[in-house]
Amino acid sequence: MYSFTEVAHLSHVSVSTVRNWLRGYVTKQGEVEPLFKGHPEEEKACSFLQLIEIVVAAQFRKAERVSFQTVRYAYDNAQEQWNLEYPFAHLELQALGGHIIHVIRQRGPKISLQAIDQPSHWTLPGLVRETIDQLDYEQELAARWYPAGKNIPIVVDPQISGGLPVVKGRGVTIEAIHKRFKAGQKMDFIAGDFELDFTVIEEVIRYREKLAV
Repeated sequence: MYSFTEVAHLSHVSVSTVRNWLRGYVTKQGEVEPLFKGHPEEEKACSFLQLIEIVVAAQFRKAERVSFQTVRYAYDNAQEQWNLEYPFAHLELQALGGHIIHVIRQRGPKISLQAIDQPSHWTLPGLVRETIDQLDYEQELAARWYPAGKNIPIVVDPQISGGLPVVKGRGVTIEAIHKRFKAGQKMDFIAGDFELDFTVIEEVIRYREKLAV
């Protein structure tokens, strides 16, 4: 399970955004339903699949520059149309992407309408495709995430080290390496101590520094 703070850190959104997407929020106009329904009010953590869905939802918003409500509408539509519990973390997201983007853009301003049964007119934004390419799937659901891309040996696996980002194949957490670097240890020393290639340590530090931005 991931705390709201951990989810915000990994998905590059604010803690309040994570909370709003899982619990909903209240405005002067009334209550706004959560993007991902069914999260217990008292629960302050979420699952790996919920983390991935938040990452994907954030990329949809960033790429399409649309409101929370628009992404929620597209998410609900995909959930109902294809009877998927986690459509943004499902293997079928690539195939459904054209339909989802059509629904998103159909509700936006100054967007011409096209038939809902012609999803080929639309393609997934690059940011969302990049996230899909970073995922390994098992039983059609996301099972592992390579947040820096599969060519970089950093993986988020709910079965390893509590789901924290680690060096692939070693289980050494990114945070453990970064703490030693921030404490003043040289990268070549850290690499030797963990028996990792120097280039791996470089990639780990680079990734961790980006998370801090």
